[in-house]
Amino acid sequence: MYQRVFACLLSGALLSLPLAAGGQETYSTIAGRITVSGPSFRAEDPTETPRGTRPSVSARELSIPQRAIKAYSKGMDRLQKNDPAGSLDHFRRAAFEFRDFYEAYHAMGLAQLRLGHEQEAQEAFQKAIDASGGHYAEPHFGLSALLCNQQKFAEAEPIIRKALEIAPGFGPGHFILAWALFGLNRLDEAEMIAQEVSLRDPKLAMAHLLLAHIHIRRSDYSTGLVELDTYLRLEPDGPLSEQIRRCQESLRRRLIGSAVINGGTQVKP
Repeated sequence: MYQRVFACLLSGALLSLPLAAGGQETYSTIAGRITVSGPSFRAEDPTETPRGTRPSVSARELSIPQRAIKAYSKGMDRLQKNDPAGSLDHFRRAAFEFRDFYEAYHAMGLAQLRLGHEQEAQEAFQKAIDASGGHYAEPHFGLSALLCNQQKFAEAEPIIRKALEIAPGFGPGHFILAWALFGLNRLDEAEMIAQEVSLRDPKLAMAHLLLAHIHIRRSDYSTGLVELDTYLRLEPDGPLSEQIRRCQESLRRRLIGSAVINGGTQVKP
């Protein structure tokens, strides 16, 4: 009997949203989360055809020592209980027992990310990519989101495109691509993909926050406000909601100021 450790992993992502203050544009950090599905090891027929993005799963899982699987399972348990620091020793043990345990390296990256250790997270994601031969989608998603957070959009774009080649159905991955394109100022492409993401997953509030970014960068503040309203309908009491409301007030003041200026410059008959 072959077991799988079942888990849902979280990767952090950051966006910055322009605010107007005293006529000057400043930037405020907006925190969000992107869900990434992790690997699972469960009892099953070893002849079952693999599903998803994991190559040769059955044959590979046969070669993973039970010590490694147990250590990985304990690490995932600690991570799910909001103890990323406590999970790391277990993930390291799993990788020590099985050098190509790319799921363990990926989980290390998520734990390091939740601890705020971006460099360590980046190294772990890269190890997961290398150990899998580039066939495991999840660390590509994590690494590309991390690079976007660091504003390394040109580096992030090919990585997220590779991830979407492996797992094209992962909606938040398309959000990361739109984010990278926004960072590269390819606004039309970013808007098209973000709109598709919002239609595919109407409850993904971050898509509307990104669309607000795009419209605000174009100085289309009215449409930006509409997208922020949609975000708040989806996340009325979220950790970002008050900051978004402050941003809305700044944008409304900017719109009022623009209306006054334009009205004052009109030529009277």
